[in-house]
Amino acid sequence: MSKIFLFFIFIINLGSLSAQNFIGKLNPYPDSQRLSAGKDTLKILAVMVNFQEDRDDATFGNGKFGSIYTQDYGLSILDPLPHNKSYFEAHLQFAKNYFAKVSNGKQNIAYYVLPDTLTVSKTMRNYSPPSNSTDFTALADFSQEVWSKAAQVYPDFDFKDYDIFLIFHAGVGRDISLPGSVGDERDLPSIYLSTKALKEIYGQTFPGFPVSNGTFNITNSMIIPETESRELSTLTGVSLIEISINGLIVSSIASYLGLPDLFDTETGKSAIGRFGLMDGQAIFAYNGLFPPEPSAWEKIFLGWAEPVTVKPGNYNINLVTNLAATGNNTTILKVPINSTEYYLLENRIRDAHKDGARIKYVLGGNTFTKVFEKDTTGFYSFQTDSLQGVVIDVDEFDWAVPGNGVVIWHIDDNIINSKIAENKINTDIQHRGVGVVEADGIQDIGQEYTDIFGDVVVGEGAPEDFWYSSNPSKFYQNKFGKDTRPSSTTNSGAYSLITISDFTDYANKMSFKISYSDSIVATIFSQNLSLPSAENELTNYSNNQFALVNGSNLYIINNNGIKTDSVNNFSKFKAASVSINNINYLIGAFNSTLNLYLNDNSTIKADTVDVGEEITSPPIISDNSKILIGTTNGNIKEYSIGSFQDNPQLISTTNVSSEPIKEIAADNNYYSFITNSQLIDKDGNSFQFNSSPDNNVQNLALTLDKDGNYISIINLSNTIYLISKGNEVARFPYQDSIAFSLADLKQDGENYVIITDGNKIDAKNLNGVDADNFPFADPLGIGFKGIPLTADFYGSKNSEIIAETNDGRIYAIDGETGKVVDGFPISIGAILSSTPLLFENNDKISMAAINEKNNLSAWVIGAAEGNIFWSEENGNNFNNSFLKSAQDVSRINEFFPKDRAYNYPNPVYDNQTAIHYYVSEDSKINIKIFDLAGDYVAELNDNAKGGLDNETIWKVNDIQSGVYLARIEATGSSGKTETNIIKIAIIK
Repeated sequence: MSKIFLFFIFIINLGSLSAQNFIGKLNPYPDSQRLSAGKDTLKILAVMVNFQEDRDDATFGNGKFGSIYTQDYGLSILDPLPHNKSYFEAHLQFAKNYFAKVSNGKQNIAYYVLPDTLTVSKTMRNYSPPSNSTDFTALADFSQEVWSKAAQVYPDFDFKDYDIFLIFHAGVGRDISLPGSVGDERDLPSIYLSTKALKEIYGQTFPGFPVSNGTFNITNSMIIPETESRELSTLTGVSLIEISINGLIVSSIASYLGLPDLFDTETGKSAIGRFGLMDGQAIFAYNGLFPPEPSAWEKIFLGWAEPVTVKPGNYNINLVTNLAATGNNTTILKVPINSTEYYLLENRIRDAHKDGARIKYVLGGNTFTKVFEKDTTGFYSFQTDSLQGVVIDVDEFDWAVPGNGVVIWHIDDNIINSKIAENKINTDIQHRGVGVVEADGIQDIGQEYTDIFGDVVVGEGAPEDFWYSSNPSKFYQNKFGKDTRPSSTTNSGAYSLITISDFTDYANKMSFKISYSDSIVATIFSQNLSLPSAENELTNYSNNQFALVNGSNLYIINNNGIKTDSVNNFSKFKAASVSINNINYLIGAFNSTLNLYLNDNSTIKADTVDVGEEITSPPIISDNSKILIGTTNGNIKEYSIGSFQDNPQLISTTNVSSEPIKEIAADNNYYSFITNSQLIDKDGNSFQFNSSPDNNVQNLALTLDKDGNYISIINLSNTIYLISKGNEVARFPYQDSIAFSLADLKQDGENYVIITDGNKIDAKNLNGVDADNFPFADPLGIGFKGIPLTADFYGSKNSEIIAETNDGRIYAIDGETGKVVDGFPISIGAILSSTPLLFENNDKISMAAINEKNNLSAWVIGAAEGNIFWSEENGNNFNNSFLKSAQDVSRINEFFPKDRAYNYPNPVYDNQTAIHYYVSEDSKINIKIFDLAGDYVAELNDNAKGGLDNETIWKVNDIQSGVYLARIEATGSSGKTETNIIKIAIIK
């Protein structure tokens, strides 16, 4: 991505780069498209530019090439004089060699330096933006003047043959801050002005700088100093700080190619250190002489490498360093976490050839090679005194990385895609788009520390950040997983279920193990379905197939996540499925047609029946062999599924309302349904809604209470109503948009309503009372969405609750304790586009989910066969939204148990508290409240339902702070009377 690329301030300490501090607001105008797409050779045109001579103490030199030094250093230094055409060609030769090697020959560089040195009309100060300014107009004006002069001097030169336009100017760059600097330097910052940057400065219609007699416009400009070396005055005299411009040139070209900055562009601090190219620590590695190779992500981004991607499973992996790879050796491994996050693993070895660092340089017109067997005094990352001339090549650029071994990268495409336009991929140190997983367990790249001398040091990466068996770090376990430091969690804090372990010691070929499981939970598959962006509905079709309605089209998905068949315009609703005589049926409804798809494992057949009016409710399976649908005219139509040879046959049509039927819930031959204004059951009992604008009614469910009575449950205007025989049994309001399902949560004889309500998951009995240990709140505060699923998959005999968050995490909550089940949350990487579904896979309860990116994933979540209560949207694959009576093995038979009497919250800080109690039979409740002196305070009376937890609200608006005694007396329908006393604390 072309962009402004404003480089780095470094703190210099007597000849060595010891820490970094970048300028903020580096790249406000990145280009939105890659200019290099499809080009394997980039042509660079460079020009040399002097300024008007000055005696300005705020700039190095007098504005002319070669004026930055006060003494003659001869040829014994880096980037020695003269800084002429040959000198700059040598630096561009380095760039050519660098890109040819790191791209494996895929990116070629050609260059030409115009022979004449141009002189602009002003001194350097006049083209330099103020310190920390984000107004780059002066630099753009400088570029405009330079290319205008070049066009005048070379009127017949063919500028259009070039892609990148580079200005080498006299003096140094305002990229390095010396000790004692107060920030008043007026040298030019090194910068890359992209097409977008120039349009931001000159307006969106700006065509570029005209050259070639107006037949071509230059639309970018790269500004680089003649050197980054400069003199520093100290108490002992003048010291020369030797820093090359090779890293600046290479990174600027990479910016044109499209690479975003991978340092923290808001603070300037390092974010990936010397593990890749686009970080200040890498650009100025070995005093700017040579950066390391680009990281795995950078190479993939530029199209120079393809990773080997593993699917969920268990593997023994061999990973070979790039320079030692042959044939089909794996050099980059991609380990998907979810649809947007993944790990990249690469083997980085500093000396793969085992022949030391071979540095080729030009000096006095001759080319030399110097070999260093190891880092030593005068040759290590921030000290290069033993070198001289212009370095034009290094046999292994990865000599610049800080160590050896496997590098694990955590990549988050959500962060990258949302922040790349602003060039802020790595500004959040806790959630980087491209981050190094530091093996030493201390994520300190980019962190500031104060050393024993009081100097501020910025973490840049160390040998202990690589993964290899002999890593001496205190926290290193030779394993990267859920419970290690660092851990393999996602950026949202969910478990990736990935463990990478048993790394061998560092070598050109390293091995390690990968597994996709965490105790009980294990990934089955994760597959992108490449479908249109549309609403999705999942149905469990058979033992090894899923049905997905995408928009209105049906797709059959096998147990590897692969599409195997499709039918257009199959259903506007979630499909229903049933298996009869080993034939698997799917039923959909589209406009006025009832559609049937079947598969008897040898023949696939699709049938269509026109019902004569628009179908307005999801089709459901009733009595295991019948189809129920509701229509726009208020009819409920019943069809038999028929045999393999026959179409569905109409059994009956019953007009039940003058309004369209919205949903039906059914148990065999009993059903209830809702319209926009009422709920009606099969017996004709109705419940009128007080007021109901269109679409105000949400989901409908049906269950049986402990006495065998049918209870219809509806969500209306953020209030859940429980209706039996046309009468309201209970209601409980909610503030946020909610969805609900049902569960046999406690096996205490009654089912519970499970609700996702904003930031929490709630569970209420059929009396509207919270279950013990609920609600459960999202620890990140992002909140839950969609219909929760319920099943006993953990072997606890009580139901667990599965619910999704608004950022794609999936939680499982133990129905008894209200705590997160081990192995959860897991992540699918983006917001889910459909309610997940539960299914059995090899006799183990498993789960599938699809997100808004149409990535379908499946996991085993149960150790053994369990009990599923609410397996998908509309309850199950029948779509009948029904849950049978709850088990009563844990039912409390004691009439008025003491341990079930309490109040919450306690202490009471707000204006009310709920006094909670259980009775085994219908009872009258009398509550008398006294202060500690025995004085009467209040009396409450209520009716309690037997076999359920009940609660009575005490409003304490006018009650003073203190401790109170509540005497709760229960008188049962059988005449039993018992009393419990609880303490209530009120704090105001």
